[in-house]
Amino acid sequence: MKGKLFHILNITVLILMSAVNLLGWFGNAMSQVTYTSINFAIVTTYVWWGAFFWLQLSRRETAWRVVWFLISIIFLFYWMSGGGASLYYSFFR
Repeated sequence: MKGKLFHILNITVLILMSAVNLLGWFGNAMSQVTYTSINFAIVTTYVWWGAFFWLQLSRRETAWRVVWFLISIIFLFYWMSGGGASLYYSFFR
């Protein structure tokens, strides 16, 4: 993954992630009971994305960037599909 492609893929993931998070945040805000676990998962998704982006940016090897990009996609999918909210409930409830 060269420099330009690396940034294009990560920004695409950020835009898609923002659209899904906006829908989740809107749905949470429109419900009768606002769940703090969903807000926690939405906010920390951006923190995780930034951490993975920094990990990919820290080394210039293509294999390093591809592996961490795939790990970040898998982890962010898990986190956004309920892993973040369940982690919140396991520690703060």
